[in-house]
Amino acid sequence: MITDEIKKIIEELFNATPSDVGVGYGTKIKNGEMTNEESIIFFVPEKLPSNLIPENELIPDVEFVLSDRVLKTDVIEVGIIKPFSPPCDPSCYDWASTPPTNRLQHRPIKGGISLTSQTKLGHVGTLGFIAVDTATQALVGVTNNHVVIRDASYTSQRNPSGLIENEYDIISGGSVEPDSAFQNGESSSPAPAAMIGQVVRYVPISVSGGINKVDGALISVKSSPVIDITQSFKQFGLTYNSPYVFATTEEIDNLLTTNPMLFSSGRSTGVKQGLPCPLRTFSLGASMPVSGYNIQGTLTTIPFTDIIGFVRPVNDPSLSTICVYPIYPGDSGSALVADFNGTSKIVGLVFAGSDYYGLACRIDHVASELGIQSWDGTNKPYVDPTTITYITVPGFNSVKTQVSGGDTYWQVGAYNLTIPC
Repeated sequence: MITDEIKKIIEELFNATPSDVGVGYGTKIKNGEMTNEESIIFFVPEKLPSNLIPENELIPDVEFVLSDRVLKTDVIEVGIIKPFSPPCDPSCYDWASTPPTNRLQHRPIKGGISLTSQTKLGHVGTLGFIAVDTATQALVGVTNNHVVIRDASYTSQRNPSGLIENEYDIISGGSVEPDSAFQNGESSSPAPAAMIGQVVRYVPISVSGGINKVDGALISVKSSPVIDITQSFKQFGLTYNSPYVFATTEEIDNLLTTNPMLFSSGRSTGVKQGLPCPLRTFSLGASMPVSGYNIQGTLTTIPFTDIIGFVRPVNDPSLSTICVYPIYPGDSGSALVADFNGTSKIVGLVFAGSDYYGLACRIDHVASELGIQSWDGTNKPYVDPTTITYITVPGFNSVKTQVSGGDTYWQVGAYNLTIPC
């Protein structure tokens, strides 16, 4: 079980290691076999002989002694590109030649289908699931901020003389053009019928000096035929037909112990549900550098902490040998679901990965930072887009939300070079 003490060790080690090395908690692998030894895992781009590594970049070979536990250390190589090949089951990669139907337009909408936004046309991700906005009790769609937002960084960390891109566009006369959400997201010129709502808020990204636990955004959703309360709580292609509740913090902390089968449905790799293409938790509490975030027009590496790592094992449930692509670009925003003794619960929001490893934000962090709760499938109100308003405040700042006139406004970028909106 991961604890706050272990998370603190991970954070300290992550801050002390080279920027391309990740740190997490998992089970040690020795001579290609899983052991029962708890371990602090260092994720490196490539394993090198110690004589080729600068002394200040060597991974410490030590034990971490807690009050009643001893954690070994382990080094895992990630990010090496290899072709599809045995021992991975070829049927798990049909999506590479035959695009999954997750990419089509679907009405009613469900989790796991293709999504984009007005400001991200030409880029595509996944609608993760439908949730409930805790403050208004309205139904909202959940995805990653990098799926629907051009630049999600806090305005306090932007260069005023650099490129200013926001969640919205300022059009002639100074009015705001909403960031519409489209399903499917495959077209760079979507038809009006593809519009299902608009972006309503997101968790800003801290480029430096802050803690990032969530890459998340919310979109409003229209009523029928976009939403059907008998269908839209489901995940596209998964067989579970009841509403998906959010896993508890304790259930997530114990994922490595209980080791439930993980499921997911995403735009690029389609439906991943059990054998012969299983998914399992590989690490918890990891702090990882994640590359590719657009910050003022520059692709930037952003540090994330306390995230879930998952893999596609060859010989389930053993993780000693794993297959490529548990996720693939375009799956960002999809839900990571765990089977707890026949009850499927959302444990995370997928947002990144390498060739062999998928990463997901914990759903307890997602719910807390976005202000959402799981949907029980009952009737709920919808966001009225005519009620969405914008305010401006002086200067650049690192405040995620601001209360004005009794209403809470979320930071969504900069209005001009001196005023964030």
